[in-house]
Amino acid sequence: MTRLAILIKLKKKVSRELKSVLNIAAEVDFVEPGTIPRSMGKAKRVTDNRKV
Repeated sequence: MTRLAILIKLKKKVSRELKSVLNIAAEVDFVEPGTIPRSMGKAKRVTDNRKV
């Protein structure tokens, strides 16, 4: 089995698992490690001040 065939099979398996576990259909793309940029924004904290 070629490397490309292995990656295609793995891509399909990951897509099926996401659909099975999270019930979402997602397109899966493999990228090299370190190629996805980090978020530049700071996390926002939310406080719920509603009266019950």
